[in-house]
Amino acid sequence: MDMTENEQVGIDAFLAENVADTKETKEVKFPRFKQPFVVEAVGADLAENLKKMATRRTKNKAGVITAQTDQDRYVDLLVVNALVTPDVNNAKLQKSWGTPGDPVATIKKMLKIGEYTDLALAVQEVSGFDADEDVDDLREQVKN
Repeated sequence: MDMTENEQVGIDAFLAENVADTKETKEVKFPRFKQPFVVEAVGADLAENLKKMATRRTKNKAGVITAQTDQDRYVDLLVVNALVTPDVNNAKLQKSWGTPGDPVATIKKMLKIGEYTDLALAVQEVSGFDADEDVDDLREQVKN
């Protein structure tokens, strides 16, 4: 087998059609709710788009444009987009919690701060973040 054939075999394993399309999920149970919350892994492409949505560009006095990511908003967007159950985009659920049209407000109103932190950590874990390194940072972001 020459180098080209060897390279081809290696590349084939990474083609989209040869990669298992499994959605990793995790259940998070809270005693106050009869059913568990279910979160799924967030892909790198979606995470990048969410980060852009949470980033603000401003021009300083010298005319230099700087980008600043609102970490709280980013975590909120990650949680809402990873949440499979319950569907916080559901109008009936939003109406029940008094947060029509606002999925972030819905989940925040539903959960206590500790529960929200646990849910955010579950999203982080199922999405492949190094939970040991980032747990304290994420807890602080969620608390603030």
